[in-house]
Amino acid sequence: MKTLRTISAYLFIALAVSSLLYTEYQKQPDGKLHVYFFDVGQGDATLLVSPSGKQVLIDGGPNLDALEQLGNHMPFFDRSIDLLVLTHPDADHLTALPDVLRRYDVQRVLISGVQSSSGRYQALLDAIRQQQIPVLLADPDSDIDLGDGITLDVIWPPPGLLGKTVRNKNDTSVVIRVLGGKQSILLTGDIEKDAEAAILNMKTDVRADILKVAHHGSKTSSTQAFLEAVHPNAVIISAGRDNRFGHPHPSVTGRFQQLGYEIRNTATEGMIALEIEMLGY
Repeated sequence: MKTLRTISAYLFIALAVSSLLYTEYQKQPDGKLHVYFFDVGQGDATLLVSPSGKQVLIDGGPNLDALEQLGNHMPFFDRSIDLLVLTHPDADHLTALPDVLRRYDVQRVLISGVQSSSGRYQALLDAIRQQQIPVLLADPDSDIDLGDGITLDVIWPPPGLLGKTVRNKNDTSVVIRVLGGKQSILLTGDIEKDAEAAILNMKTDVRADILKVAHHGSKTSSTQAFLEAVHPNAVIISAGRDNRFGHPHPSVTGRFQQLGYEIRNTATEGMIALEIEMLGY
């Protein structure tokens, strides 16, 4: 009887180790672009994993949930994040980021540079200074090449925002078009109609196969003209279940439906994961 229990224990341990090894194997680079839109409730947090395994974290959600989900999608011994992007210093995009800097070796940070009195934002800036992390200021003339076929095409905001106090921080959100895969992705932060109009006036190429919907599907964003310029096949909404803002707004989802876009929402699906083949493969 004791021998049977011992054998059972060994089998259990072997199965557990095999499961762990398989899980870690799945996290290894596979030559594809992986995108994870984390389910963080009413907020935003997105992880890009490049074909060679470089990680880009865009925003940190309204709570610390992004930390757990980040750990679930990074190899166990990988404590390095190649680029951290804060689209704008509002709590629903920011909260986990100071803790991310404490737990991971962040190589670079991309921000707009706008001023904010948020305590979490000050904690983030303090951690950046203490760790002497290089800071990139968003500039549409300075894109970011990850070096393995993926380019982060910075669309917005225009330069010159460092230390500036602005009336509407949403409209200074860092907007990025992810290029290099067989599908392109436009990540829009919380920009509203004024920023959308300004981007269109710049004659910037915003076409993308997948659109991460601005401002969680608020009626202040996703104008008809902007959507037609992006012309995505699918839209992804990051919003909280039964959130008090009523996001996504029915008028916005109605616009998506009228235009024939596939609609996906973290509020109903949980985390949304995309696996994108690279061009030339």
